[in-house]
Order: sequence, then C-alpha cells, then structure tokens
Amino acid sequence: MATSNESVVVSGGLRIRNQKTIDINLLCELCNLLLLDPIQLLCCGTRLCRWCSIRGVPENEPFTCSFCNTTQAKKQAHADRGTVRELNMIKIECFSCSWNGLYNDYRIHLEKEHADFECIDCHKRFYSTNLYQEHREEICEYRCVPCGLPGCTELIKWFDMGAHFLSMKHQTILFKLTTDICTRKKHTSDTANPFNVDSNIQQELMAINENMDSIPSAVDNSLEDCKRLNSERDHIQTKNNDILPQGKEIGKELQSGNEKFKKCMNGHTETEKQIDDAKNSRWPTKPLVLDMNDTITFPIAKQPNDINTPFSIQTPEFCTSSWGYKLVVRVCSTYISGEERQEYLSVYVSLLRGNMDSILVFPFPYDIYVSLCDQSKQKKDIVSVIKTGDNVSAFNRPSSDRNNEVGIVKFCPLKFLKDPESNYLKDGVFFIGIFIDFLNMEPKLV
Repeated sequence: MATSNESVVVSGGLRIRNQKTIDINLLCELCNLLLLDPIQLLCCGTRLCRWCSIRGVPENEPFTCSFCNTTQAKKQAHADRGTVRELNMIKIECFSCSWNGLYNDYRIHLEKEHADFECIDCHKRFYSTNLYQEHREEICEYRCVPCGLPGCTELIKWFDMGAHFLSMKHQTILFKLTTDICTRKKHTSDTANPFNVDSNIQQELMAINENMDSIPSAVDNSLEDCKRLNSERDHIQTKNNDILPQGKEIGKELQSGNEKFKKCMNGHTETEKQIDDAKNSRWPTKPLVLDMNDTITFPIAKQPNDINTPFSIQTPEFCTSSWGYKLVVRVCSTYISGEERQEYLSVYVSLLRGNMDSILVFPFPYDIYVSLCDQSKQKKDIVSVIKTGDNVSAFNRPSSDRNNEVGIVKFCPLKFLKDPESNYLKDGVFFIGIFIDFLNMEPKLV
C-alpha cells in the first residue's frame, strides 16, 4: 500500500506554506488548495484541479452545474492555459521543508523530495494523491482488474487481459454461459408454443430452399463482375505503362527544381539574417548607464496595428553606473482569459551577472520604478514599482548569466496603446522609463 506524507499534498491540489498570500482565484473551488493541472468549467468559469473535476463534478447527462445551477446537455470544461501562466509566475514556499521558488520548480521539488506515494504493482512514485489515484485506476499496466465475465472470478493484470480472454478456462466458461443462454431461449420458445415446432422447422427449410434458388444467379452476376474488373485492370495497366516514362521525366524535373528552390531558400535565409542584424543594430552595442537622475528611457517601436498581435521585446543591457549592477528589461503583451478577455502591457526586469558583483551589496536593495511615458504636454505618466524586498530570490547575486525575471504582469491595459488618440504611442513609438530609487525618495505613483 502507498505511504503518504499528508503535510505535503492533500486531495486534488498542492498544499503550500504561504497559501494566504496567494490570489484566491488560483485555488481550487473543491479542495481549496493550490490548483494542480487546472481546468475551467465553460458554464460559469469555475476553476478546479483536473482530478477534482473528474471526481467531484459528476458527468451526468443532462449536466447541472453544482456551482451556478446551469443545465447543459453535458459537462463542458477545458484546460485553463491562462491560469497555468499565472501559476508559473507566483512564488511558493514548500509546506514540508524550507524550499521556496516558482510553481513549476515546486512540482519538480515535490517529485524529487516528497514523492511519498508508491504504486504497489509497478513501484512508480508520485507526489500527489490525484496523480497516484489516476495511475492506479487508469494508467498502470500492472494493476489487477476483474475479468467481468459472469462465473469468472479471476483478477488479471491489465497487460495480460488479452491472453486471459484466449485462455482455456475463460473460453470454457464463455462456452458454458452461451450454451445456457441458448438453452433457456429454446426452452422458453418451446414452452410458449409446443405444438408449432414442426411447422417452424418446415418454414425455416422453405426459406433455406428459396435462398439456395437465388445462389446460381448471384454466382453468374459475380462472374460477370470479375470479367469486367479484369478488363478494367488490363486497361489501367496499359495506361500505367504509358505514363511511367513521363513520370520519370517529371521526377527529374522536380529534383532539379528542388535544388534550385533550396539555393533560393538559403539565399533568402541569409537575407533575413542580414535584415535582423540591421534591425538589432539600432541598439547600442555597449552597456548603457543611468543618467544623472538615476533614470534610463527606452524607445519601443510598435505600430498600432502590431499591438493587436502578441509581442515580446527585450531592451539592451544597462548598468546603474560604470561600476554598478547590470540589468535588462523585457516588455510584452499578456492576455488573461476569463468571462471577458483582458489584455495588459507587462514589464519584467532581470538582474544580470556583472563584472563588479564581487564588491556590490546583494540582494539588490533598491526599488525599481517603471513608467509608461505620456508624450503629450499633460505628462500623465503611468508609474508602478517593483519592490525588491518582495522578490529576494530574483535579486540575489547571479550564479548564472542572469537571474529569473520579476515584474508587473498587469502594468497597464493594452487599450492605452491601441487607442488611435493615445498619448502614450506616437508615430509608432512608446517609451518605457526605468528609475532606480537609490535615495528611497518613493515618487508618487499615477
């Protein structure tokens, strides 16, 4: 029997230490734990763990939702990819040990350190009860299941079920069961009308004779069909012999054309590479440095029509000073599913490995203010802050080329850039400003 550590995982979802700090929309409506493989009911948008949905929401037809009482022909649900993206961005503390990190890393951590559920048949280990139950009931090839044939009481390994069906014991029970059913039916028929047995047999013989009379004509028709098909086969064979030389010539031409096409594609790829190099060359090759106001501003080229398609743009690397920290910014669009589709401009910051890290203070201690610049005279910039104290792991001394990025998912609605009269997108360019608060001035947020 599997052993379990209930301090790690309970029911369908994942149990975590910092659950009170997590958005309630990322918790399962049934088990009230962090969602695991989330799905969404289409009738009301309720989010559930996939296994909680299978076990806790019946598949009755017609289906009546227990959350919104809506009645449908059948239950309709789909995998919630938007929620998966949100889960991948939250910080999690392990309920059983001192580990902390992101959602995907937490699942890997549980699999390595807390896989306490073991299948008794194949000895595969699992870190959650729902994954263990699904494996035991639907996936494990070594699980034992009953035969299902009345009179056969054996438990058979799932992978050996086919061999069992062909075994002598199973076939004997099946033959006996079939014989008993036929005997009962015949007995019932004879008991219901015992005086018509001879007449029934005579009627069956007459029907057989009528069918036999029709066999010769059917055979003649079949022979005629065979002759016709043979004639058509010979005709097709002759056409194939005529077409075959032409096909060889066409094949040679196609091969020659493919070689020319490959040469053209190679030239096209080289041209695209040159174009990309030319586009990238608009950014300076040397790392940029904050100005005297501890600020740096990046122009982001984006036409209004391009805002409607998903995008992700990374700025050049920049330093807080010639001997300071090295960072980089990524600006992208984010689409959050729900009852109404919501679109946001997101901004993320990553701390990079720098030449002066050995003499700098870590974790990076200064708050980072991000602004979308108003290009009108009103100067109503949209400003938000990334508190480094809330994301310590992302601002530790980099042990690789760059730390995990951290940022603001819902920095501002994308409609601020889509609006034809937008004050933030002018002539196909908007500006993202970065201010490092070295003096703890805490500028006013708009």
